[in-house]
Amino acid sequence: MLNRKLLEVLSHLTAAEKKRLRLFLQSPYFNNTSNSDEIVSLYDLIIRHNAEEAHPALSKEAVFNLFFPGKTFQEKSKSPLDSLTSELFGLVRRFLSQVELEKENEEVQEYLALAKFYRKFAFEDRYWQTIGSIRKLQDGSPWRDAKYYFNQFRLEEEELLFRGLYNSFADDVNLVAVHRNLDIYYSILKLDFTCALVYQQQFTPIEQLPTYAIVENVLSLTHDGGPFDIAINNVYRKLMEILKDSDEEFAVEALEAFIEEHKGQIPFEKMKEFSTYLQFLWSQRYRKSGGGISLQNTFNIYKKNLEQGYCYFDGLIQLYDFRNLVIIGLKLGEFEWVKNFLSTHTTEKICGTRYPAEAYSLNMAEYHFYLKQYDEALEGLTYRLFENPLFSLLSDVLLVKIYYETNNDLLEFRMKALDQKVRRSKLSPLEKNRYLNFLRKLDKIIKYVWQPRNTKRLQLIEEIKTTPEIIAREWLLEKLEK
Repeated sequence: MLNRKLLEVLSHLTAAEKKRLRLFLQSPYFNNTSNSDEIVSLYDLIIRHNAEEAHPALSKEAVFNLFFPGKTFQEKSKSPLDSLTSELFGLVRRFLSQVELEKENEEVQEYLALAKFYRKFAFEDRYWQTIGSIRKLQDGSPWRDAKYYFNQFRLEEEELLFRGLYNSFADDVNLVAVHRNLDIYYSILKLDFTCALVYQQQFTPIEQLPTYAIVENVLSLTHDGGPFDIAINNVYRKLMEILKDSDEEFAVEALEAFIEEHKGQIPFEKMKEFSTYLQFLWSQRYRKSGGGISLQNTFNIYKKNLEQGYCYFDGLIQLYDFRNLVIIGLKLGEFEWVKNFLSTHTTEKICGTRYPAEAYSLNMAEYHFYLKQYDEALEGLTYRLFENPLFSLLSDVLLVKIYYETNNDLLEFRMKALDQKVRRSKLSPLEKNRYLNFLRKLDKIIKYVWQPRNTKRLQLIEEIKTTPEIIAREWLLEKLEK
């Protein structure tokens, strides 16, 4: 077959990206080889057939005969077609890189490149005018994030190089500025990745944790008046405090208010990250308490983030956000809202998974299950392939619930299979316990549900209400409280 990596990338480009890529390939500045026309023709052929690996017109032999009619095709040997597809893939990589570069603060980068040129040829007046323009751009930026301080570091570094080259006696001034901005840039990244690590530990055990000594030093400098006392660093500090220790609802509310107060200094992409953390914190409160108020608060912040665009990445919605919006909406009885959401966020709108169709089917199955349309729900689970173990388990949980509701003889078998699957998974002990608690309580429900006056049944209701980590809590209670 043709270069699989090439077909994979081209099949996922939008229509607008495909048009821009063709213009890129037609540019002699980027595509300047002797076979540039053949590269464009090969691209057109692939796009014409939607980059489908199985399309007959894109078989290696068919394409070889089209581009090299005077040569003999040999299945398992290197051919000129392999070189042609490799060259096209190289240009595609360069195009994607160019697209990402254009998303950056290109004006600052352009001025820095111009300053470097003036430094090289000793145009001192032009140089200082350019440096002044960069400082004006930086001062005018509302954001105070890692990117801002990295640009500031590069600015001070550039000026330091100029002063050193032309024997200025003010070098030490810029050396201090270089260190200060580099330190702040580092502090943001260090806290960013440490916070992500603390968050990750909630789900998966991490065997070799890095030392926190440096992090503790950085954190100590983020308090009032410290050299790292900026809004973003304080958000990370408060986040880590809550993730590690705090179980107080007011701490989450205070963090949410702090982010809202300082969002003028926080770029949109970073607001997306913080909104994800807030969603998780509210979800955690609900998972521990099972309270209707915390569930409604979780739904409210998800909807707010959806409306403000924080859930989208390049126009696509992240798989976890998609899942949580559906499930929380169903738990709250927002069936019409969920139906509309599913109709406007179909398979092609989901990112963060190689199996968006299966993920969509699972959530559509959940929708039918809540409407007690069990046959339709079961149809959505006929093919389940997920690279994420959590979604595989959620699919099995739904199957167990369907079997229970339909009195399927395979219920006991499915429960035992799920128990083994959970125990063998690489999830954290806390996460495993949520599924095992579900199976333990369901096993008791099967015993006591037909004994309404049994005191153990009443005890079981209280157990389910107070168990801090358990999935499908509402559904389990519903089976007992009918």
